[in-house]
Amino acid sequence: MDKFNWAILGLGNIAGKFAEDLPLIEGAHLAAVGSRSLERAQAFADNHGAEYAAGTYAGIFEGPRIDAVYIATPHVQHLELTLMCLERGVPVLCEKPLGLNLSEVEEMVAKARSTGTYLMEALWTRFLPSTLKVQELIASGAIGEVLSVRSDFGFRANDLEVALSPTSLAPAAAPNLARNRILNPDLGGGALLDIGIYPQFLSQFLLGEPTEINAVARLSPQGVDLDTSVTCHHAGGQLSHNYSTVLGRTKTEALILGTTGSIHWHPRWHEPSSFSILRGKNDPPENFYFDYGGANGYKYEAEAVMADVRAGRSENALWGLEDSLALHRTLTAIRTIIGLRYPQG
Repeated sequence: MDKFNWAILGLGNIAGKFAEDLPLIEGAHLAAVGSRSLERAQAFADNHGAEYAAGTYAGIFEGPRIDAVYIATPHVQHLELTLMCLERGVPVLCEKPLGLNLSEVEEMVAKARSTGTYLMEALWTRFLPSTLKVQELIASGAIGEVLSVRSDFGFRANDLEVALSPTSLAPAAAPNLARNRILNPDLGGGALLDIGIYPQFLSQFLLGEPTEINAVARLSPQGVDLDTSVTCHHAGGQLSHNYSTVLGRTKTEALILGTTGSIHWHPRWHEPSSFSILRGKNDPPENFYFDYGGANGYKYEAEAVMADVRAGRSENALWGLEDSLALHRTLTAIRTIIGLRYPQG
């Protein structure tokens, strides 16, 4: 199989996990990595066997041929870097959230379509074998008609004590919060866009775009959401209940309730190794287990991109551009309801 050259922009934790999965994919090759720091780019390249390191994001195009770019920078850079790649006709896999708001996502989608260039939002959970199996079971009627979906995602953010202290808006606190993208509004911080996107994705994946949205949130003194609770009505009369928080660790599990049974996605549901079907009170659970063979789970979305690009497709059938637009219509509506605002819009 021909070599498929990947480049990575933004070299944080998620980029490292993505890079670790590439050697597990036949034909995948890490050709280039880009950072605003050449030293950091070179260290990442040495660590993960990348062929070329660039000290600017655009610098990746000065190295080997690039077949697709994985963008793993903070949210606020997604629009600029995605457009930079699309304008060059280079396929893009951009980490979620694709944009800070619906307007940004619409701009990226318009550019992808006008240039005929591949674009996909990196919602890796959509491509996991466990997700595909849940979809198959629901389609086969394993739990009857889906009535409701409930899921959560939570962890405790670093520097939380600084953000919540009475002096959190004082200049002395600024360095701590500036470096923490979760708590920094300038970096698109907060629970909703970073992790709340997963529960909202699940409810829309299973129930479609909501017809009514209700949301409440607790905002930090800096203005990012520390926890957000969302309840939605969907077109078939179903309900979804989603909760995300950076105040502390939650079970991070999901429950899909059907007319004849339910699916309990075990923690952590967005990267699960197991789930169970629950039926009657006296019926034993039907358990399903998954082994990712040492992978972090990112290889599945990467494989999907490679297959699409090789086939000449401009978007993915499992998670297409209309899916991203629908998800970000909801996320932007939730932001409006809870008063979550960023300097960029």
